[in-house]
Amino acid sequence: MQIEGRNRLMVTTYSIALMLMIGWLLRVGQSILLPVLMAVIVVYILTTAADAMVRLPLIGRLGRRWRRLIVLIGIVASVLILAAFITSNAAAISAAVPRYANNFDTLQARLLHILGVDELPSWAELSQKLTDMLDISTLMPIVLSTITNAGSVVVAAALYAIFIIAELDSLPEKTRSALDRSQQAERTLEVVRQINERIGGYLAAKTLVNVILGVVSLGVLWLLGIDFPVFWAILIAILNYIPYIGSVIAVAFPVATSLVQYASFGHAALALVALMGPQMIVAYYIEPKFLGRSVNLSPFTVLLSLAIWTALWGMMGAILAIPLTAMVMIILAELPSTRFIAVLMSETGDP
Repeated sequence: MQIEGRNRLMVTTYSIALMLMIGWLLRVGQSILLPVLMAVIVVYILTTAADAMVRLPLIGRLGRRWRRLIVLIGIVASVLILAAFITSNAAAISAAVPRYANNFDTLQARLLHILGVDELPSWAELSQKLTDMLDISTLMPIVLSTITNAGSVVVAAALYAIFIIAELDSLPEKTRSALDRSQQAERTLEVVRQINERIGGYLAAKTLVNVILGVVSLGVLWLLGIDFPVFWAILIAILNYIPYIGSVIAVAFPVATSLVQYASFGHAALALVALMGPQMIVAYYIEPKFLGRSVNLSPFTVLLSLAIWTALWGMMGAILAIPLTAMVMIILAELPSTRFIAVLMSETGDP
C-alpha cells in the first residue's frame, strides 16, 4: 500500500514536471503551434458543419471534401470581412471620442454635485487623459497592429487547415498502418473519435449559441440607440467563447459607451440590465440545453485552464481554452498512469 502511494506520488510529480515543460514549450513555440491548433479547431468546426450540410438540397449532394472546402472558404471570408469591419469601426470610435469626452465632463460634474464636492482636479485631468489615450493617432496603430498579427495567424491556420482536410479521410488507414493494425491502433482511433465527437459538438453548438446571442444583443443595442451596435454585438458573440468572464467583459464595453454617449447613469443601468438578461438566459438555459455535458470539465478546471491558456497565448488562448483542455483530459483518461488526473479534471468523475 505504501509502495503504491509512493508510485502515485512519483507519477503526480512527473506529470506536473511534464506539464510545466510542455507549458514552456507552448509559450516559446507560440508562433508555430497557435496556427496549427487553430487549424485543428477550424477542422472540427467545418467537419461538423459539412456533415450537417448533407441535409441541404443541392450542397448535400457534393462530396465530403467539397462541403468542407465550402465551409472553410466561408470561415476565412467571414474572418477577413470581420477584420475590415473592426478596423473601420475603430476609426469611427476614435472620431467619436471628443464628443464622448464632453459628455464625460458632464457626468463628472453631476457626480461631484451629488457627492457634495465642488472641485476635484484629478478628475478633470482624467477626461483629458482619456481623450489622449483614445486619440486616433495612438489608437489606430495599436488596432492595425493587432489585426495584422491576428490576420497572419488566421491565414497560416487556413493553410494548415486545407492540408489537414486533404489528408483527413486517409488518417485512419495511416494510423492502422503505422501501428501495424494492432489493438493500439484501434484504441488510438477511438480516442480520436471521442475528441472529434466532443470538441466538434461543443464548438458547433457554442458557435450557434453565440450567433443567437449576438443577434439578440444587436436588437437590444439598436432599441437603446447605442452607437456602433453591430460592432458591439459581434464583440459580445466572440467574447462569449470565453467561459464565465467573457460575457461580462463584452457587456462592459457597450454599457460604458451608453454612459458616455447619453451622459446618463439611468440609461447605462438600463443597458446593463437589458444586455445581461440575454447573457443570463444563455448561460443558465440555452447553453446547458445545447451543450449539455459535451466537454465534461469541472468548473474549477475551466477556470484554471482559462488562466493558464490566457497566460500562454492571451485572448486567443482564452477562446481556445475549453476545447484544448478537453482534448488533454480525453488523452489523459486513456493512459492508466494519468487517468486519475482526468477524473479530477472532469465534472462527473467519468472522463
